[in-house]
Amino acid sequence: MPVFNRLFYNRYRREAMSNAAGRLLMVGLGPGADLMFVPPAVTTVAAVEPDAAFRRMASALARRHGIAVDIVDGSGESIPFPDNSFDSVHVGLVLCSVDDVAATLGEIRRVLAPGGRLVVLEHVRGDGAMGRFQDRIAEPWSWLASGCKPNRRTIDAIAAAGFDTGGLRSIRRTLVPPPCTPHVQGFATVAKNG
Repeated sequence: MPVFNRLFYNRYRREAMSNAAGRLLMVGLGPGADLMFVPPAVTTVAAVEPDAAFRRMASALARRHGIAVDIVDGSGESIPFPDNSFDSVHVGLVLCSVDDVAATLGEIRRVLAPGGRLVVLEHVRGDGAMGRFQDRIAEPWSWLASGCKPNRRTIDAIAAAGFDTGGLRSIRRTLVPPPCTPHVQGFATVAKNG
C-alpha cells in the first residue's frame, strides 16, 4: 500500500476528503492514512475501526501529526453513535471488505444528519472483461486480501441505500493493478425522495 499511496491514493484521498465538512465520521479507518487529508472545513473527527492493531496504528499516526480523533471499536454494520451525529461520513477503500454493504450503508444513513454527505473513495467492479475477471477471482482474492471483494457493485449499492450518487465520478484507469480498479470518488447525499 505505501507505493500505491504515493503513486495514486494520496491524490484521490485528498480529492475525496475535500468533500467532508463539519462533524466527520470515518468508517473502517484502517491504519489512518486518510487522516492526513482531513480538510479545514471539518470541525471534529471520529472513527470506527474493528481491528485493534489498526486502531493503535491510526492513534499513533494521529498523535504524531497532532490530529484530534476519537477512534472507537466498531464495525460499519453497527456504528456505535446516535442518529444524526455527523455531517459527513467517509468510506475509503472499505466497502469492498465489510460483511454486509447494505447494513453498513443503512447505518451510515442513520448517523448522517439531514443534508449530510457520504464521502467516497472505493474500488469497484469494472465493466466488460475486467468485471468478468473480478467475478472469477473474487473468492480466492477475498481469502488473500483480508476479505476484499473486488467485484462489488458499490455505486449500485449506494444508490439502493437511498443516496443520490450524482456527486460520484468513475476513475476508469489508475496505476493500481487489477483486480482493485476501477475506482469511484466523490460524495453522495441522501436522495430527496429517500
